[in-house]
Amino acid sequence: MILFVGWAIAVITVAIGYVIAGPIWVKRHSLRFRVGHTLRRCSGMYGEIALVTFGAMLVYLIDQSSPSTTVDELVMARPMVSLGAVILVALVVYVHGIRTAMAAETGERGRLGFTYSIYGVFSTVFFAGGLALIALVVTQALADASNFSELSKAAIAQLPMSGEADTDTLQRGLELSYLDTQLLLSKAEDSMSPVFVFMAGIFAINLAIRLTPLRSLFINNAVLLTMVTTIIGVIAVLVVGAWTYIGYYSSFINDYLEALTEFRGFIVKANPDALERYSDIYVEMIDQKALLGFVTRISNEWGGVAAVLGVTQWIVEQFNRPEQEESPAHAHEPTEA
Repeated sequence: MILFVGWAIAVITVAIGYVIAGPIWVKRHSLRFRVGHTLRRCSGMYGEIALVTFGAMLVYLIDQSSPSTTVDELVMARPMVSLGAVILVALVVYVHGIRTAMAAETGERGRLGFTYSIYGVFSTVFFAGGLALIALVVTQALADASNFSELSKAAIAQLPMSGEADTDTLQRGLELSYLDTQLLLSKAEDSMSPVFVFMAGIFAINLAIRLTPLRSLFINNAVLLTMVTTIIGVIAVLVVGAWTYIGYYSSFINDYLEALTEFRGFIVKANPDALERYSDIYVEMIDQKALLGFVTRISNEWGGVAAVLGVTQWIVEQFNRPEQEESPAHAHEPTEA
């Protein structure tokens, strides 16, 4: 509900802002596109509405892929922190808006100041949504680490460390422990889904900016914007991946291998089939502990989507039109759409 309300407020205020600004913003924030050999231009309002809609959809997808928390729960659990973050973002946005209005031509300052007073609400919601997205990813990563720690003890406890246990009990405990271990490690795969959704969303938005008239909203900075956001997405995946692998994935397998080593003294007295199964499990756990095994395990469907979109973005960057085509400062004045 909070996400929907924020999106609605952003759409309404950006529309009002463009209406107030009128022709002043047509030359500053317009969408440029070609119709045949004619270069046309229309209000940038449509592009900004599209961007905030893409952003809201990205937050929604991450919200749905985060089993432990939601945007509503984050805000309700920490209302004062959330309010403080919004106020801080608003201060930055309105200081920038005032400075921009004061730097404009004398006849435009009053109208631009009034425009930024409304448009600032849109900008505040937009950037606050970005903070909510980051908070959602971080909170889910911490929750996954906590849950993993609790479940790992139960998985290891399935091994019957007793010399009085019969062969059937030893085999049953070994298999149940291995099953719990695999279910637990699969949670590491799920824990990477939000950050892969985040990266896939960044690539999708970057493609929209590079391949559609949205790029003209950023004048000559579309390339810089896509590069910066791509770096942010890659860093997010690397940080969460390292946190997952070093923080609990690898350490849990080490603990489980130590438990299996201790369990060897009991299983060695069982029948050959049980001993062979023990050996297979031990080797399998060593393979899964390797970094390559971890990367293979976390490469779920969202990881595949992010990889495909990332490669597509790279290809588009190689063949995209020159950036100077986006700049409104060019000599040929476009036709109004």
